[in-house]
Amino acid sequence: MIVVSASLATIGLLFLAIGENVLFGDDIQRAKTLEFEQCKETNFLGEECRKFDTRLKVDQLDSGQQVIVGLEDGVSSKIP
Repeated sequence: MIVVSASLATIGLLFLAIGENVLFGDDIQRAKTLEFEQCKETNFLGEECRKFDTRLKVDQLDSGQQVIVGLEDGVSSKIP
């Protein structure tokens, strides 16, 4: 019963924090998508688009494109 009451209290606190905005999560997702699309238009240039770099590298590896990786001491590896 304590766990049930604690979970209901947590739900109540979330309701107080979010308030009447029932689409709070949807608004966050739309803002993130808009940010990604704006970075995509500028070809991911700029410091604010830096966080998308790792995701783009993984996408390139999955797309079948040739990727050349530079290693330390001038050694390079080419992935077919």
